[in-house]
Amino acid sequence: MKKVLLIAASLLMIIGLCACGNGGGLFAKPAPTPVPEIDPASLITADDVAAIAGYVPVVEPSGTTREGNVGSVLYRSEPIGQQDTVNVKITQFTDTIDYQQLFEKYEQDKASRPSAELIGGIGQEAYIAFPTIHVYDRGCIIEITAGSGANDAQKNLLQGLAITATGRLEEIIPDNTK
Repeated sequence: MKKVLLIAASLLMIIGLCACGNGGGLFAKPAPTPVPEIDPASLITADDVAAIAGYVPVVEPSGTTREGNVGSVLYRSEPIGQQDTVNVKITQFTDTIDYQQLFEKYEQDKASRPSAELIGGIGQEAYIAFPTIHVYDRGCIIEITAGSGANDAQKNLLQGLAITATGRLEEIIPDNTK
């Protein structure tokens, strides 16, 4: 009988200790990892634009925005109009907008563009609907608008920029959760 009481008392103490504290203990839910706010200028830098697009860009302040989970940066030539602009936009998951919602938005946008050309090897999925390449990767939608002509040169430019952007996204969000 003493053994049973000793075991029962021990179990009660263990359960009590596990339940103590501010949500701590063995049965506590882990603290969620904060969602990083991704700066689109970190996905494609001015140096990247110079190397891939072939001109030294400047950031256009009026084209650089952040509203909720959507950020964008606009690169232009100096003087204005000498080269095509490069616009990088990222729509990212948040603690209230999950991966599935963004993938559904990506799919809806793709379905609305009958001329969309699927591109393999970039992110989880990618397509070009000139003048923009759209990439879904790691719970984020990256849209890069660059170049002109709707030809192979523009396609190569868009793909080069998208490969750079997704490589940087993989550094920022290393686990491919979706």
